Amino acid sequence: MKGFLTISSERIKELKVEDKFKAVFKKILRFFAVAVIVLIFTIAISLTAISAMQKNYEIGNVQGEIRIDIQALSKAFLWAMAAPDPAIKEEQLGKAMDKFGEFDANLKTFSGLYSNQANLNKVSTDLKTVQANGEKLGEMFNSGSSNEEVFYFFNDTLYPSIDAVVKDLKAVSTETGASAASVYKTSMLVVVIMIIVSALIVVAILIFIVNARRVFSNAILEPVNEISEAAGSMAKGRMKISIAYDAKDELGQLAKDLDHSTTVIENVVSDISTSLDRVASGDFSKSTDHPELYVEDFAPIKESVDRIVSQLSGTIRDVKTASSKVAQDASNLAHGAQDLAEGATDQAAAIEELTASVESVNNQTKDMAASAEKGVDLAKQVRREAEVSAERMQEVTSAMERITDASHQIEQVTNAIEGIAKQTQLLALNASIEAARAGEMGKGFAVVADEISSLANESSEAVKNTHELIAGTIQEIENGNRVVEMTTEALGRVQDSVNSIAEIVQESGELARSQAQNMDEISKGIEQIAVVVQNNTATAQESSAVSTELSTQSEELNTLVSQFVV
Repeated sequence: MKGFLTISSERIKELKVEDKFKAVFKKILRFFAVAVIVLIFTIAISLTAISAMQKNYEIGNVQGEIRIDIQALSKAFLWAMAAPDPAIKEEQLGKAMDKFGEFDANLKTFSGLYSNQANLNKVSTDLKTVQANGEKLGEMFNSGSSNEEVFYFFNDTLYPSIDAVVKDLKAVSTETGASAASVYKTSMLVVVIMIIVSALIVVAILIFIVNARRVFSNAILEPVNEISEAAGSMAKGRMKISIAYDAKDELGQLAKDLDHSTTVIENVVSDISTSLDRVASGDFSKSTDHPELYVEDFAPIKESVDRIVSQLSGTIRDVKTASSKVAQDASNLAHGAQDLAEGATDQAAAIEELTASVESVNNQTKDMAASAEKGVDLAKQVRREAEVSAERMQEVTSAMERITDASHQIEQVTNAIEGIAKQTQLLALNASIEAARAGEMGKGFAVVADEISSLANESSEAVKNTHELIAGTIQEIENGNRVVEMTTEALGRVQDSVNSIAEIVQESGELARSQAQNMDEISKGIEQIAVVVQNNTATAQESSAVSTELSTQSEELNTLVSQFVV
């Protein structure tokens, strides 16, 4: 009985959700089927009882009709016997004769309702007797029998036959009443029993529904609560969840799918974390260790990580290439600057030697001025030679002026180098942007990359300009040297003439003194050239130092970039 009123929670747990409903409602339908059967049986019993009572009621109605007809028959004969008017007598006799037809109709109806054939036969016989006696009494009225004869026939023959029919009907009424009472009692007993059974069924249904609700609620709410708790944990970012519900229904499958989904998400998050740690450590060789995890909607995540790693790797590779090129250019620049410094030093030494030579010539010219006083005729030639020398020296002066202009330009280049140094950060913007994408690892690289890139580019341009100016200066110096050489040759010829006319040259002392003054001016010009060369030497040394620093910074940049694996 307990199993009939309850439902197994273990069995419900293993069923599909649809089958859970089917199992519960199947039992409920069984209960209702039993209740319906009981109700139908109760209705059938009630209808049977009602039918029996209806039949007894109709039998009672027929009996009443027969009794009424008998009473009406007696009344009509009595009124006929008492009527003083023949017309009234005839009317009452007609009414009495009409009742015999009603007897036949009621008897036919009665025979269709009443089942006791013996009583039915007795009633039928007694009614026929009453009908025969009544017809005879009517003949007595019509034949002119006396009232006394009619009365005694009515009283002694007709009325006793009527009384027999009444007794028969009473017997029938008693029998049908007892039968109706029995049917009523039986019907009431069955109805009461069916009501009790129905009440028990209703109570059983209520008990089953309450138990089924509890079991069904537990079967639904238990996994739903676990799944809801798991979903809440996922919403808070906790992927390490465990769902204990392991039934074979849809909720169990949902729990397994959710558990599997959290495992997949946890694996994807772990792989992304590992990939980001590897990228943070400078390893751009691959984006993920487990590409098979990124399926369906996870695929865009892998594509984004691949794109980020690829772009960072390409950027680092470009920076590494640029760094190598900067290092190579810086090295070449350092060598060029060193060579320039050495050349400038050599030029300074040559200028010193030239200065000594000019001083020696100046001394010789002064000595020649002391001897030139006696050579008047030759003095004119010496004057002409001196004039030629003056023109040559004028060319030297012009060359020196150009050298001075070149020196000013070198000074402007130096100022340009200082201005260029202030704009170094603008030229390294792209490298700084790429370094910023590298995150924390790229901050140091950004500073070094900015300084080195700017210094390399601008120093290269400044050194190029300096080289061009220095080349121009060298060209001008060479022109000066040629002029000096020509002057030396002219002075040599003067010296030869002076040697030839030694005695006469003394007379051209004034010219010699003038030439000595010109030689002083040449000496001053050479000193200016020496200053320019010294400035060039300092500039070349500064360029060499800057190139060395640029080379050092390039090496540091290469060291930083080499930490990245692409």
